[in-house]
Amino acid sequence: MAGTKRKCPDGGGGPSPPPPSTAAAAAASAEGNDPRVVVDVDVDVDPRESFLSTSSSLFEYLERLPPPVLRSMYALPPPRGPIVAASVLRSCRLTELSRQVALRLAACGGSFGAGGIVEGWTRGGGTGGGGRRRGNGKGGGDGLLALQRLEAMGILEPTLGLARRRLGIEGGMGMPGTDDDDDDEGGGEDWMRRLMEKDACLTPEFGASIRIYLSTSSSSPWPIITTEQIDAHRAGNSARPSSYSSTGDNDGGKPSREPPTRRELEEYTQSSWDSVLHFLVGSDDDDRRGDGNDESVGSGGGNDGGGRQRNATTIEEPSDAMVQFLTRIGLMQEDPDYVGKDRSRAPLVITSKGYEFMLRDINAQVWQFVLQYLNSMKQHEMTDTIRVDALSFLICLGSTRVGEGYHISVLGKSKYSKQVMKDFGRFGLVFVSRVAGKVSFYPTRVAVNLIASNEKATAGVVGGGGGRGNAEDGGTYGQSVAATRSLEEALAAPVPPRSHLAVIVQTNFQVVAYTRSRLHISTLGLFCEVQSYRRLPNVIFFRLSRDSVRGAFRLGVTADQILRFLHVHAHPTLRSDGRALVPPNVRDQIVLWDRERRRVVMEEVCVHQCRDAAEFAAVGHYASDLDALAWGATHTNKLYVHYRKNDQVQAYVRKWRTRQLGK
Repeated sequence: MAGTKRKCPDGGGGPSPPPPSTAAAAAASAEGNDPRVVVDVDVDVDPRESFLSTSSSLFEYLERLPPPVLRSMYALPPPRGPIVAASVLRSCRLTELSRQVALRLAACGGSFGAGGIVEGWTRGGGTGGGGRRRGNGKGGGDGLLALQRLEAMGILEPTLGLARRRLGIEGGMGMPGTDDDDDDEGGGEDWMRRLMEKDACLTPEFGASIRIYLSTSSSSPWPIITTEQIDAHRAGNSARPSSYSSTGDNDGGKPSREPPTRRELEEYTQSSWDSVLHFLVGSDDDDRRGDGNDESVGSGGGNDGGGRQRNATTIEEPSDAMVQFLTRIGLMQEDPDYVGKDRSRAPLVITSKGYEFMLRDINAQVWQFVLQYLNSMKQHEMTDTIRVDALSFLICLGSTRVGEGYHISVLGKSKYSKQVMKDFGRFGLVFVSRVAGKVSFYPTRVAVNLIASNEKATAGVVGGGGGRGNAEDGGTYGQSVAATRSLEEALAAPVPPRSHLAVIVQTNFQVVAYTRSRLHISTLGLFCEVQSYRRLPNVIFFRLSRDSVRGAFRLGVTADQILRFLHVHAHPTLRSDGRALVPPNVRDQIVLWDRERRRVVMEEVCVHQCRDAAEFAAVGHYASDLDALAWGATHTNKLYVHYRKNDQVQAYVRKWRTRQLGK
């Protein structure tokens, strides 16, 4: 169950996923393979790396890259460069008006006057009845924001100087925010006048790539493996029928297999994450063992990218390198209550950050692993090159279809691209195998949805504030259409797979969970009562209570994380009927239980007994101005001063009393 302590591995055990990357393994080796290390410790921390490491999404990461690196991604040869340009254009980092401006600029030569865009291309722009310029209207403010977002994403040349400014678009006024830029010396009106005289120019890299994308008829980034190629390879091996097998047997020393089905890809992805999630919650061997009627992953020869077979019936523990990876990103830590002399033998326990990770949807979990994978490259001498290869490959996966395969030769001769592909295979993003006589990869649903979920804009994200979507209208909590459809198919199956989870929250605080996974039971047990739950073959009944929810709060879980989990895993029927995914009374009560923890705030104070009312008034005013006064009692002339500022208040008291004695 959740919170079970685990011992540090000895380095033995069965097959398990290899380290996320050679660079990550090298970083772990440089740290002495110490599982206690939670984050990289650098004497000189690069501010740019720190800024990148806090990115909450893929396209936010792109925005924070140095402009030359981002523009080099647009300049990649087809299909990568055009696919990256199109994905950024669809991303939630741009407004709808930004997309229209970029497409118009691409069609009209790549440059246009900023004044014409702000005043003529936006709603409410143009001139008023008396010829008065309306660049400061609501349309003008939208136009400035559109240009700013385009500059920030490396689509426009930085000649306008908007990407480094804060636009104070309040009440529809497109004025610059307070900043220290030199352009503000003349004031807002002068700044606007100078801006209107400049030209907005597409960067050559983006302009060329987006034109190639618009003129390309194929939606796939690479040539797919066709049935003709598979049949031709099968015919060539007809003389040796035993050498071409659906289970990946050797063909002259080289493994060959049938293309994986969509079901195999789904189970492969789920098994990749189950090993990590089971380890986080501390599942025992019984929890890791399947129910016996699940199909084995790789009944068609699945592997983890390194040629090893996987079996979904028994979830294996992650490797030592993966455990170290979990500790380095702060999901696990040494047991603080361990009293043994050898700290290297201390068991690992899940952290509050790990609980938060457990309650997030799989897209957010995958992004956290990809983000740490990218961060691990900072020690490599070819950091930017590897990151460009990894990011462009990941974005191209978002333009593929689940079930379609590609030969590894489509990645070119770059050794970094092929290594990235293998590393992503260990994350469950791609299925690596030998099909039609060549090493091939098949994107999984997680890889496709990771990009699709980042391209769905919400109002809060576009402004650059990283806001959250509304839980009731989907927003960042909602599942993608593909994920919902996959869940519906799982629920309709005669024997639903262990990987599915569909939750219905009732107004009486009962939680109905359609699942057969003990991992999901452990996750729900974080904030639901586990002593009184009822279980049927494919459904479990939990109950939310004040004690169970407050117990989750003590583990570091927040009300927002609980509600987000319930929204992400809501039953598809609730989405199709347009009903609230979580009843309003349940949602409000969880929030109220969370606020109970902050009803009383404990403060460490010092009590000062004043001699008379005059001293009480003088010292009280000084402490109040100093923001050191916690409370004062007039009838007793007592002042309660914050402990951290008590020395300053006492120094003032001595001075005040000295002045009074001299009068």
